[in-house]
Parts: sequence; C-alpha cells; structure tokens
Amino acid sequence: MDFESQETRRSQYMNDENVHFEVNEGAEYVEFDEEVSETEATEDPEHSATQATQAVRKRRKTSRVWKDFEPVGIESDGKERSKCIHCEAKFVTNSRTHGTHHLLRHLEKCPKKPKEGDRHVYDHQVDREMMSEIIIYHDLPFRYVEYEKVRARDKYLNLDCQPICRLTATADVFKRYEIEKDKLREVLAKHDGRVCFTSDLWKDTCTNTGYICLTAHFIDSSWRLSSKILNFCYLKAPHTGEEMANKVMECMKDWGVEKKVFSITLDNAGNNNSMVRLLQGRFELVNGGGLLCDGKFVHVRCCAHILNLIVKEGLELAKDLLENIKESVTYVKSSQGRKEAFHACALREGFKKSGLSLDVATRWNSTYEMLVRALKFRKAFEYLSVYDLNYKSLPSEEEWNRGEKLCEFLKPFYVITNLFSGSKYPTSNVYFTQVWRIQLLLMKFSSCDDAALADMAERMQVKFDKYWEDYSLVLAMGAVLDPRMKLYLLEKAYEAVDPLTAKVKVKELKDNLILLYNDYVARARPSSRVTTIPTPQELITESPLEDDDFDIDIFDLERSIGTGVSNTKTHLDIYLEEPRLDRASFPSYDVLGYWKDNQHRFGELAKMARDLLSIPITTVASESAFSIGSRVLTPYRNRLLPDNVQALLCTRNWLRGFAESEEDENNNQPNENAISGLRAGESSMP
Repeated sequence: MDFESQETRRSQYMNDENVHFEVNEGAEYVEFDEEVSETEATEDPEHSATQATQAVRKRRKTSRVWKDFEPVGIESDGKERSKCIHCEAKFVTNSRTHGTHHLLRHLEKCPKKPKEGDRHVYDHQVDREMMSEIIIYHDLPFRYVEYEKVRARDKYLNLDCQPICRLTATADVFKRYEIEKDKLREVLAKHDGRVCFTSDLWKDTCTNTGYICLTAHFIDSSWRLSSKILNFCYLKAPHTGEEMANKVMECMKDWGVEKKVFSITLDNAGNNNSMVRLLQGRFELVNGGGLLCDGKFVHVRCCAHILNLIVKEGLELAKDLLENIKESVTYVKSSQGRKEAFHACALREGFKKSGLSLDVATRWNSTYEMLVRALKFRKAFEYLSVYDLNYKSLPSEEEWNRGEKLCEFLKPFYVITNLFSGSKYPTSNVYFTQVWRIQLLLMKFSSCDDAALADMAERMQVKFDKYWEDYSLVLAMGAVLDPRMKLYLLEKAYEAVDPLTAKVKVKELKDNLILLYNDYVARARPSSRVTTIPTPQELITESPLEDDDFDIDIFDLERSIGTGVSNTKTHLDIYLEEPRLDRASFPSYDVLGYWKDNQHRFGELAKMARDLLSIPITTVASESAFSIGSRVLTPYRNRLLPDNVQALLCTRNWLRGFAESEEDENNNQPNENAISGLRAGESSMP
C-alpha cells in the first residue's frame, strides 16, 4: 500500500466515530471495533490490565491466504498456528514475527488444493458427515436439514445435492457419536495412570427430566490435562445415593475405567455422600483394581461450592447494608425509559456505557459484580436523583463507603473463585495456597474496626471451620508436588495460621504422602515375581553356553534383600530433599512441564504427581455441560430422547471441548483473572 492511499484510508477512518486506532511507531495502523459486549471492558468488575487486553479485537486479516487457512490457536509449545483447510498442515502465524509468504509458498505446492477450473465432485456421504458436524457444533435441531431455505441454498451450490430428512440426520449424529466414543475408549484403555472424575445432577426445566453428568479428568501421555464428558444420561427418580451409585458404576464399566479411579469430586449434597460410600465398597470388589490407600483420598469436595456457602453466610448479614444500592439498580433496570435516563447521566460523567447488573440469589459473586458496577456509576445515580423525582432510594455517603469496603473484602474471594474454576490447567496444586489465603483474610477482617465487616468475617469463619479447618490432605499433596513449594513452604503457611499445631499438621501431611507413594510403588512391583539367587556351586556347574546365564543381574542381590533394610533413598525422599525452585524466578512455572521433564528420574513419584495434579477441585466441568444442555433442550426442542441428548452433548465436547462459543474455543489461554489471582496468592506466601 503506498503512502498516499494509506493516509487517505487513515483520514477516512479517523472521521468514523465508531472506530479508534492503536498506533505504534513504525507499524501500520491497526483497526479495532469500539463496541464491546456488556460482559467485557466497561462492565468488567476487575479494573486491571487484563481488561484492556480482553476488550481489544484481533487484527483484521486482509491477505488472500486466509481464504485457505483457518486459525488453530496457541498450542502447547506457546506458538500460535493456523492450518491449511485442504491438507491440514500447520504453520506458525504471528503477525509480529511471521508474515504470510510461507503460507503463500505452501498454497503453491499444496497437493490437495483444487486447481483453478477444477469442478468439485459432489460426495453425498461427505455431505452427510459435514451436516452432522454442523448440527453438533452449533446446537442446531435435527429438523435443520429440512428447512426450506437450507435445501434451496444447497441446490443452488450444487445441483447434485441430495437432501436428507431429520431421521437420517439423527442417525448420522448417533453414528458420529459411536465413532468418537470408540476413539476415546481406546485413549482411556491405553492410559497407564489413574483417572479423576467429577459428577453432578441437572434437571431440565422444560421436561422435569433428571440427568447425571460424569466427566473424566486425566493427564495424557503428552502431559496435557484432558477433561472429557463420558456420560450425560437420564437418571430416574428418586435421585437417591444408591440410584446414583448404580448409574455411575454402570457408566464406568461401560468405559472400562472402574479399575483406574483415583478420585471423584462432588458438591456437598447428602445423596453424594451416600453415593461415595456405596461406590467405595464396589470399587474394592473390582478384581485387580481397588482404590489407592483403601479409598482414603477418593472423595474430594467441590471447593467452589464450599466457598459459595462460606461467602453467602456472610452476605446474609449484609442484606440491610446493600438494600438501597440494590434498590437503585433494580429501579434503573425496571424500564427502558429509566435505562435511557441513567445512560444520559452516565454520559455526563464521561462513560460511554452504563451497564448495571442485578445479583442472583444462588450466586454470591453476582452480588460482588452488582456492587462494583454500581460504585462505578456512583455520580450517575446522584444526577438521576436530581432529574427523576420518583427515584427515592439513593444510597447515602455512608452506604456508598460501606459498599466500597465490602467490595474490598469480597474481591479476593471473587479472584479465588475464578482460579478454582479453571478447566485448562491443574488446580489441585493451587488449592492449599488459596484456602490458606481465605483463612488469613477471615482472621484479618474478624479484628477490623468496622463492626459490620467483623461480624461477617466471624460468621464466615464458623462456616470455614466446618469444612476447611483440616485442609484436604490429598489436595495439599498437590501443593507439595509443586517444586516451588514442597513441605517447607507449607510448614511456614501452617505456622502463620497457628504455630502450635504446624508441626503436627506437617507430619500428618508427610505421613499420608509417604503412605500414598508406597501404595504406588507396591502396585508397580510385580507381585508374582520370585527372585532366586544361584549358589556359587550352581554358577560353576552350569554350562556357560546357556542363555539363562545372561539374565543374571547383580542388582537382583539388592532387590532380594527387601525394602526393609535397603540403604537407598526413595524418589520421594530425593525430591523433598532437593532445593526448591525460587518463586521469584518462576512466578508462573509449568508444574506439569517439570514432572514431564523429570518423569524418568522420579519413576513412580512422577506417576503419582500426574494423577494428583489431574484432580479437579470443583465440579465446573459438569456445570459447563449443563450450560450447553440448556441450549440443546429448549421449550421448542423438548421432545429429544435422552440418548440423543447424550450423543449431542458428548460428541460436541469431544470435538470442541467445553467451549460454549467460537470465541471461547479460540481462547486457549487460562483465565486471566485466575492467573493474576494465582500470582497474587504466590506472592503472599511466606
């Protein structure tokens, strides 16, 4: 592009009120959209640097090569790639470090790219397979294939196109489900480690039908965290612990993973407790399987659910404190006219948007979001009270100040909830540091000058002690297996809370760590092997030409002595005695990468770390499936059979992951709030 045309284009866009530019010296002008969704920058309760990053749109791709390439995203090596739509070859594509010349060169010699003038041959079977993918990917009804205009467009594109009915589309989707299920079953069969599970119940409000979701979490051979929905199936009423245990066991046997169970994460419902007790007994009866340490660590309670109970307990006392703020938000959002009047008041204060949000009774973090957004438009509410005489609930200066203090109090809990809810990175190793932070926060606010906040913190402390007075041992082990922490840092954390019990708690943690490690070692050692040591006479008399003589190993002498008197250190001892990595030098260290690089050096300890780090500390994965399920089962689509619901949701998850939209799918990075919370948590450790 020559200089004059570039300047002309710039001047045209600079006159457009809906466009702004980010100009870097020596770079082309990059165009961004001004409009941002309500859930993004202007209403993001986290006023941080990540807000600007999330609000900015990606650079517009203008090169002709993008007609033949589609973005893959950032892969495990940290590089952004795109793939050819013809041969699926992948290439690094970064606008700052790579151009498009290498993509053009590939297109010139791509063996599968159609030549100009070639007529594409219609394949009915391929058309059906693509149509089934469209239905699965985009949550479309089976009747989509019978839409009049869809069929008309297909005929326009290719006169040979043969339309299919919704029954055929249903059969194609189910066939794809069976194909993908066999692929996943093979992956699980080859997986040589343990598998962690989450499970939860969901009730379809349209049909009052109950479903149970079972999700598997494991770290694959490439040391990447994988989360797959195994089942989303109908559960007949009543939803007792026995009925749930029967269904979960049936699903696990169908997948062949009943011998590989490490843990199952559940919320605090009473039927879940009885389900786990029944499952433990059945797992122990599995031949050649059984649970590690007799099932001592199998039950993991959902941390996000517990944190929700703790914060809601405190917010019960804050209802009166927030009454006028909530009434003000409700007043504005109750009619279109009031929204427009409030928007005019916000414009006067320099805000281009005036988004407010109401809280939801079942989600405490919605109360925090309501407070943050209301405080942002504090002056706008004051202007509204002047112009709208019907507005009577303007909070006083004291109430606004109390709201600010409450936001300061709730913000760490909000960040920790986001961190706990991650599904693309390990969370078991961050459990200890974040629960420890919560305990210190409650101790701090329990003795603050504000009596109302102190009462809230004390009430929350009671609920905290009920669930987390004794930290989860199996999740605390995840922190020990972080090479930046180990036992030393956990001991310092215990001392910061209660110096009198720190030594006892560290000893209990270490004893259980040794217990679990010894179970891994015992299961790895062949039980049927009997080592016999030949006598000197046998060594002399045996023929030197026999092949068996070459199998004699001098280290068999040490193994035959037994582990009781061995003077060698275990891999666990070696790991714990090695110096910790400096947290300042490794603020966002890849823990899985560490164990991947050291798996051969640490043997069974690395396998134990792989299983421990795959434990999900929340049931967010199952809840994400429910969010997608509510779009599959709608009032206009409430006659789907449970088997078809399962086929649609599971196949979608296997093909796309837990992404609820294309934007979510392209974002392969961990939650920015979670990362910032993680770093904040690390920096606060002693």
